[in-house]
Amino acid sequence: MYRLYGKPYTMSMVPEGAMDEIGVAYDLVTLPDGRSTDPEYLKLRPDGLAPTLVDGDLVVIEGSAIAMHLADRHPDAGLAPAVGTAERARWYQWMLYLGSMVHPVVANEFHADWYTDEESGVEGVRRRARRNADTLWAQIDTAVAGRAWLCGGTFTTADILFLAEAYMHHDYPAMLAREANVATLVGRIQARPRMAALLERHGVETVAPG
Repeated sequence: MYRLYGKPYTMSMVPEGAMDEIGVAYDLVTLPDGRSTDPEYLKLRPDGLAPTLVDGDLVVIEGSAIAMHLADRHPDAGLAPAVGTAERARWYQWMLYLGSMVHPVVANEFHADWYTDEESGVEGVRRRARRNADTLWAQIDTAVAGRAWLCGGTFTTADILFLAEAYMHHDYPAMLAREANVATLVGRIQARPRMAALLERHGVETVAPG
């Protein structure tokens, strides 16, 4: 059985959602707030952050990477497009873009004190992160216009990641009100029963599409 170490309302939502959609059993270990200092956990992930997946002797960290691993481990679930297709290329693109471009802005806003040595600089980091987030989601709104799902005609882990990142925006009700294409896709994703259950489990107050 998989063991996932995670925390509520974090990137843990992404591998949890993937395993829920796959329908595989897993053991969820909820970590305390902040960086873990548990010596046993630090053997798995020295930075003390989450999520971390234990798959037999294999340890995989980072929500996007874990979700990609799970999609490849369970191809029959269809959570990743076929290798060599345009949809697969878009899957790589969105999994990496959301994880490496959008999520760091989330971290800048939520953990602004990590990015400055000066207490007086915290609010400046936070304000800039919010502006950057708004800019990124405006660009994303144009990119997803008319898409049934993020990568093409089928639901994938990229859609799970998209949903999580949208709801991590610092003011997601306002962002979803502005970005109609993003809101439409978010509404389609969260209408899936297992995605709705995931958001409820993490205490996310959802926004009705439209």
